[in-house]
Amino acid sequence: MQTLSPEFVEKRVRSLAKLSTLPHIALKVMEMVENPRTSASNVAQLISADQILAARILKLANSAYYGFPRKISTINLAIVVLGFTALRDLVLSISVIDQLSINRFEDEFKIDQFWRHAFIVGRGARILSKYVHYPVAGEVFSAGLLHDIGYPVLLQQFPQEFDANLKYAKDQGISFNQAESVYLGFTHAQLGSWLSEGWNLPEKIVRAIRFHHNPEQNHVYQDLVNIIHAADLISYSIDEGSGVEQQGEITEEYIESVLHDLFPRNGNSLEFYQEKFLEEAEKVSEFLELLTNKEMVA
Repeated sequence: MQTLSPEFVEKRVRSLAKLSTLPHIALKVMEMVENPRTSASNVAQLISADQILAARILKLANSAYYGFPRKISTINLAIVVLGFTALRDLVLSISVIDQLSINRFEDEFKIDQFWRHAFIVGRGARILSKYVHYPVAGEVFSAGLLHDIGYPVLLQQFPQEFDANLKYAKDQGISFNQAESVYLGFTHAQLGSWLSEGWNLPEKIVRAIRFHHNPEQNHVYQDLVNIIHAADLISYSIDEGSGVEQQGEITEEYIESVLHDLFPRNGNSLEFYQEKFLEEAEKVSEFLELLTNKEMVA
């Protein structure tokens, strides 16, 4: 079964993080947006220094996803119209997709669906956070967007292990996730947490990635971890999974029980959240098409 030691895998992923680090501008924007003293002109100046990034952001800001009635022609106006949080989300989204582009395509890993799932979980988690009164919506989107980044790392860096784990999961009639711990000895959640830690992302986001399948094993930043876990499950319940072949079934009764256990003071049903997540899913396709097109500088 296990051919690579978790120690070897962790060392390799942390080395990868140093080679494929998030651009300085993305980390700086994330930092600046959290600072109440930051002005719109400061952020605009930083983003505008990268002409390609600025052009992509303006293209996205003018897309139907945001639906602003007049043309947004400058980063300053984009910040005024969309706000700091949306700008931070756009910069992070562009940076992450650029860093984790995958050259290998196969039926078992549907890259378009992977990114759909990432964005639906990120946007859906933000919706969920509103109803459970989590104070920092931007953190929630970032953690949701990044929660499954271990999958492309696994496929990029350990393709033989990916294929072997997939075969094992199918042979055993279990999910890919369940097979990871048994067959590989490490999981995509661990890979993602090692990468995000190497990128110097905040610890709460690292832990949300690491424990998004098993929040009961986490003991700090529990509210954020719980939100990402629930958003992930809700996304699967509307048939917007991660793009990795799954064998295990997640019942709605189980998700209802998770929502009740994690957020006992919130009375909204799974159906309520499914409707909200479906609304986000309808908006994602065009947004992702623009986001993944590096030549969309109009």
